[in-house]
Amino acid sequence: GRLDVLVNNAYAGVSLIDRSTGKKFWQTDPIETWDTINNVGLRNHYICTTLASRMMVEQKSGLIINISSYGGLKYLFNCAYGIGKAACDRMAVDCAHELKKFNVACISLWPGPVRTEYIQENIIKHAEDNPSEMSLRSSKIFEKGETIEFAGKSIVHLAADPNIMKKTGRIIETTALACEYGFTDIDGLTPICTRKVKDLLQLEGWNKLAAFVPDFVKIPYWVLHMTANKF
Repeated sequence: GRLDVLVNNAYAGVSLIDRSTGKKFWQTDPIETWDTINNVGLRNHYICTTLASRMMVEQKSGLIINISSYGGLKYLFNCAYGIGKAACDRMAVDCAHELKKFNVACISLWPGPVRTEYIQENIIKHAEDNPSEMSLRSSKIFEKGETIEFAGKSIVHLAADPNIMKKTGRIIETTALACEYGFTDIDGLTPICTRKVKDLLQLEGWNKLAAFVPDFVKIPYWVLHMTANKF
């Protein structure tokens, strides 16, 4: 058989993350937390990547994509989540290093806030029924976020890119790909970009100031890197 694209996106930790919000890592069950968040979201990614690579190396072509998040850069949700996402990013980089000479690309893809069915039912609707400062802020972020199809459109464009090997080993945002390839979400809109200064100002309620900031003004990647510098 032949395998051209592998997307590592399976995840089982959303419900647990929601239930443990506000708790420190030592206040949760370590085995349940780690296994729920990282067995499917990390361990399974590595297994699938290994098995897919055997086929792709033999055919000397292929694309492997890890769906990750900003939690790999900065603290988000809880410790186990950040550890897993950082590992997914590193997996993409290191696997790309070994796969490159076989013309197989490996990329870590960062969606922004995604309006999944769970988010719409448990975050957005919850904020409507039980408004609070925290719930309304979370709801506002996701209301301007991506549909579940947006990452899929990003992957379609990556798979069709004849120069995909130039992107191997990199972390790439879905919104950055939308700008590069010229596509929008299925509703015709461009989701919130967490690097775009205008979007960040609007999230904080600074709409008048945001109106004067051009869309192209974004936080540079080197600034993001330095905010997470561990040396």
